[in-house]
Amino acid sequence: MAPAREVSRRALLAAALGFAAAAACDSPPTVDTTGLRLATGPEGATYRESGAALAELWNDALSAPVVEVVFTEASVDNARLLLSDEVDLAYANVDVLLAHAEETPALLRIFDSVVQLVTLRDSGIRTLPDLAGRPVAMGLPGSGTRFTGTRLLAAAGVEVEVRDLGQQRAVEALVDGTVDAVASLTAMPTPAIDWLLENAPPVHFVDLGEETEAIQRAHPGEYLPVTISSTVYPGVATTRTVAVPTLIAVHRGFPDDVARVLTGTAVEGASKLARTRPEAYQINPRTAAATAPIPLHPGAAAWFRAAKA
Repeated sequence: MAPAREVSRRALLAAALGFAAAAACDSPPTVDTTGLRLATGPEGATYRESGAALAELWNDALSAPVVEVVFTEASVDNARLLLSDEVDLAYANVDVLLAHAEETPALLRIFDSVVQLVTLRDSGIRTLPDLAGRPVAMGLPGSGTRFTGTRLLAAAGVEVEVRDLGQQRAVEALVDGTVDAVASLTAMPTPAIDWLLENAPPVHFVDLGEETEAIQRAHPGEYLPVTISSTVYPGVATTRTVAVPTLIAVHRGFPDDVARVLTGTAVEGASKLARTRPEAYQINPRTAAATAPIPLHPGAAAWFRAAKA
């Protein structure tokens, strides 16, 4: 792969300055069409579908195909690509980014990713310890599902037979009996889980209330307790689980003006995004700015300060 950062600082600034000039005169911006690369995720994951919608929003605002979507294994893979300068922007979770916080500042918090541990209702599996020694789809090696899921198992003291499967292949494996459960860490509703509800026998989400407390003790400040409910997935019982904030991260040298434009477009365009991507309902100026412990990029911080004024 050629280094993605053939995109020059001049080209990136042209995008931002062109957008700003357009705002002043109500005409479409003039943008160098040399693109930015946005790392997303695998088939069946919210990252991939959300990323496609976000790139479309940005490209529409800039009246040019400036942002290109890159399909990846998800959060861990995305952070690696960002740190190696192979992409410019990336969906990535706080827990994955924390080891490189100063190198990977955020434009915004895009949504919260939720651990969804699902099995067939008649499997007899009701708790995480019930899965000890059994085959579980734990996401791809470069995914946030694998990263956070491994931490969750360690905090709970449970060992499973890990299967390397992406979101869509994982739910298909649950239906054909290759695995006994699927772990998915992504926004709700998750495309792969929606497929499962439409194509599988009745399913059950494993309650992770105790494990949530354990992972919070082991890694303070990184995880949040949440619930899965029938308002998201009709017909399922309310289930306790854990979530981690998902950010749009950039590399430290990302131009301030471009960061400001992309951040503002994403937050102000949240209602438009939500027409096709329900997780975008989580975006507003207050929550989007809450990226700690990952710092906001200076350009993004400038936009949030101006929006608050």
